[in-house]
Amino acid sequence: METDVVHSSESQATPAQVSVRVHEAAGTPGRRDKGRFDSSAWRTIVLIIVLVIAGVYVGAHIGKGWVPADDGILAQSAIRVLHGQLPQRNFAEIYTGGLSFIHALAFRVFGANLMSLRICVFLFFLAWIPAVYWIALRFTAALPAGLITLVAVVWSYPNYPAAMPSWYNLFFATFGAAALLRYLETRLERWLIVAGVCGGVSMLIKVIGAYYIAGVLLFLAFLEQGEAKEEAKANAGWPYRIFSGGALLAFLATLMLVLRARMGINELYAFVLPSAALAALILMREPTVSVDTRSRFRTLFRLVGPFAGGVVAPICLFLLPYVQSGAVGAFFRGVVSSAVARSSGLAVTRPVGPDQALFYALPVIAILAAGMYWDKFQGLAVDAAVGLGAVAILYRSTQSGMVASSAWCSVAALTPLAVLFGAGVVFSARNHEGAKLRERQIVLLISLAATCTLVQYPFAAPIYLSYAIPLTLLALVAVVEHGRKKRGTYVFSAVLAFYLLFGAGILVPRYIYELTHVVGHMEPMKSAAAGGLEIEGAAFFDDLAQFLRTHSPNGKIYAGNDCPELYFLPGLQNVTQDDGGAPTDDVLKAVEADDLNVIVINEHPFFPTAKMSPEVTAEVAKRFPHSALFGIFRVFWKR
Repeated sequence: METDVVHSSESQATPAQVSVRVHEAAGTPGRRDKGRFDSSAWRTIVLIIVLVIAGVYVGAHIGKGWVPADDGILAQSAIRVLHGQLPQRNFAEIYTGGLSFIHALAFRVFGANLMSLRICVFLFFLAWIPAVYWIALRFTAALPAGLITLVAVVWSYPNYPAAMPSWYNLFFATFGAAALLRYLETRLERWLIVAGVCGGVSMLIKVIGAYYIAGVLLFLAFLEQGEAKEEAKANAGWPYRIFSGGALLAFLATLMLVLRARMGINELYAFVLPSAALAALILMREPTVSVDTRSRFRTLFRLVGPFAGGVVAPICLFLLPYVQSGAVGAFFRGVVSSAVARSSGLAVTRPVGPDQALFYALPVIAILAAGMYWDKFQGLAVDAAVGLGAVAILYRSTQSGMVASSAWCSVAALTPLAVLFGAGVVFSARNHEGAKLRERQIVLLISLAATCTLVQYPFAAPIYLSYAIPLTLLALVAVVEHGRKKRGTYVFSAVLAFYLLFGAGILVPRYIYELTHVVGHMEPMKSAAAGGLEIEGAAFFDDLAQFLRTHSPNGKIYAGNDCPELYFLPGLQNVTQDDGGAPTDDVLKAVEADDLNVIVINEHPFFPTAKMSPEVTAEVAKRFPHSALFGIFRVFWKR
């Protein structure tokens, strides 16, 4: 097969030579520009320029804006770990627990304040940029790869620069994709292990790292088919076919089971259709494979074994202190209960559905497909028309919220169509021997796009799109560059430029993570725990933190529900083990304690399910005679 040529000569070739051979083997002679614009030095220069632009642009945003409960819970978990506590054992961790260790290290290095968390995720973001650029380089030249990377940047992290675990899930999914692409080029087992480690670490940060793992397993099932076909043995291997088909159907059934609580036409389109398309692609290719069952299982194990080992390794290391303290059961119970409680407590926000896809996303796919296959759509006049149209829409987006919303919907509804488009391209070209590597690269990226988009379930708020859309972008790049028949057309560049300018000029400045109001004037908080973070109402939170410190001389407090920032900002200790909102019995026990002098009740939490129970409110009012209202927070104290 084509990649064997690369593998056999890799030790004698430079990385640039290996890359050239890989792309030539993939059957994409138009991939490279001639001369100095394809040199390693030029590619490095472009990467440096992209890093500088992205670093300066995003760096200017990381210290602005917040969702108080998000920053508060992340900081509270990190400070508890810094003080020697274990997530799920000593306190209720809202996520898996691994992120709290990363953030605790950030507190130790940069100081225990909110900006330290943002510096930490910003450093991961800077490491993510070269990975995106490297992946884009597998399919196109340096300049368009740089443009693609910048589009991925403006549609992702700067839209909500808090150190949320879903950013780390995106980063590690991208790192894993890069490792798997490298495996396809070299066939070295260590890259499967690296990809698995990315999955294991991602799950330790947040359990939705399992979506990345599911995408990789879909890809490995496809890859096994290709390797089996190359063996060309005259045996149908029906037992393996039954196993493979059953596994794919079980995957889809599990997906439906996960989505069952909130299943509608929008969820079917956004979350089920992409994975179903990939399963269908694998099943439809199965009749072309004639290899005995034993050989196929051996091939599958050779692929899945190292990857699974990589997944398990970091998880086992993480669990060592739990094993030593006999708290493994507490860890798993805590992870499951927090995941269930979090998903059940979220409000229903539907993803965009097939109607938005038809009106907004389908035209984008149609333009890309026409630029790939239709000769009459590849002239300078068409390029100019598409460019002028993009400029007109961009201008109207600055004037009209409806136009801007339409542009956003064209991206929000894109992933299922992109996966269908990619699967169709691969299926129609399945007999082209010279393009096997490229087809496998495409399937890898559309698989990750299909499964990682599930981050939007069950709460498809606008910002959740940003946690996954870069993977869709890379998948589309792979599909378009594989199918493009003519070089030199600028339709694709015009589309990329439009979304780059829209993201940088409209999307990021509008703070799409804010769902309740228009963001007003921001200024830095004076509290040392804030680290200079700029927010709305900075003086309000500074005054409230000072008030709480004054009325809690022993440093103990209970703040509920859904206001963990009121522990961290004033530097006070929660008397319960749950910083998000303790169970009623735990709160009542805390209320009855003699050494607790201050209680805060958030009367308008973001999620209605987080409201304090009437039983607790009545008991607090009886035992704490003094109270004052600070915005949405009612503060009770004894003396």
